[in-house]
Amino acid sequence: MTTATLRDLSQDARGETNGRPIGWQDVALALAAVIPELFYFGSAIGPGTPGDQLLWMALLALGEAAALVLRRLRPVAVFAAVWVISALSSALSLAGSLDYVPCFGLMIALYTIAAQCRRPVALTALALTFVPLGLALAYSIVTRASSVAVAVLVANLAFYIPVTLVVWGFARISRAADEAAERHRQEVAEARMRVTQERVRIARELHDIVANAVAVMVMRAETAKVTAFEDPARAEAFGHIETLGRSTMAELRHMLRLLRSSEAAVEEGYTHGLGDLDRLLADVREAGVLISLEVRGTPLRIDDSVGQTAYRLIQEAATNITKHAGPGTRAVVRLTWDRSLLIEVVDDGAGRPPDGRRELSTGHGLVGLRERVALYGGLLSAAPYGPGFRVAAALPVSTAIGAAPGGGAPAEISGMRRKGG
Repeated sequence: MTTATLRDLSQDARGETNGRPIGWQDVALALAAVIPELFYFGSAIGPGTPGDQLLWMALLALGEAAALVLRRLRPVAVFAAVWVISALSSALSLAGSLDYVPCFGLMIALYTIAAQCRRPVALTALALTFVPLGLALAYSIVTRASSVAVAVLVANLAFYIPVTLVVWGFARISRAADEAAERHRQEVAEARMRVTQERVRIARELHDIVANAVAVMVMRAETAKVTAFEDPARAEAFGHIETLGRSTMAELRHMLRLLRSSEAAVEEGYTHGLGDLDRLLADVREAGVLISLEVRGTPLRIDDSVGQTAYRLIQEAATNITKHAGPGTRAVVRLTWDRSLLIEVVDDGAGRPPDGRRELSTGHGLVGLRERVALYGGLLSAAPYGPGFRVAAALPVSTAIGAAPGGGAPAEISGMRRKGG
């Protein structure tokens, strides 16, 4: 059992078949252990060996080889089978019925169980290994002259004990190294996941805060430029603001694509909630959209994370109205408090959308909304609604203080309709 052999064994003694079925490699290893045993630890070609002993040795060797072929699939069962064969062979040899004390197969089985199993099992296998080895040692002494018994004892102890301990120890070291490598791989994977989640979180917050703010700024500058006929210098200044805003949105859109190259869903650091809707809608009205708020049912005290998600949903929907429908659009935000918080933002599509509004879109608003809503077990619907557009969502409030148990059914999204629609 050389160090190179032990290293080869360590590559596939890990508790699985390494993605491949039992094949010729396993058969070759079993034969490489059993055939030398027949000649080195037995008398397969010795002069005058009785035929019945040859038959017994062949049967025992075949049984050991068959067991070793399955060592990666059933390490404990294979060790037990090889242990029985080794102990039986050594006992029969000690009784004078056989001349066969196999060792190599037992070492391979010991290595496999030490590499695959936990420490208590590995220690038990190590202790049991010395039983057939002790019988083999006794056999080697009784078959020698008494004058050399001590020398034979010392020589065999110097062979069996170090080999057994080296095989077992190398297997345990190999197992520890593989476990450390697996832990490192998991830590690297977790670190990459945290980085990806943080990138997506940053992308979402950039869109929710920066993109929406810049879009409103550009639209207000555009509106002011149109109304500043009497002051050309002022109109030119507003034109510069509009141009700068559109350029900023293009750069932001590119950066968001890079940040969102990997998808994940994570939320941290909530800063807005439903209590900020009045200020949000006031900004939208100043951009020329006639938007109103309707609240139905009794408002519940909900988690900050749910409130943040509801605010971002309404913010995105309202900003899209200003960007795509334009000034003069009539819109309504409906909040219905039931077992779910039902949110609906509908516009009539009757505004005056100027050219170039598509440049104010980063292309990630609805994607981010779906991620946010799905994170809390809700559903989002966004689709044309007559001449206008409708965004609707249902957010569970079963965790809210005072909420009815059982939450709301996200399917209620499809049931939300405009009055008279």
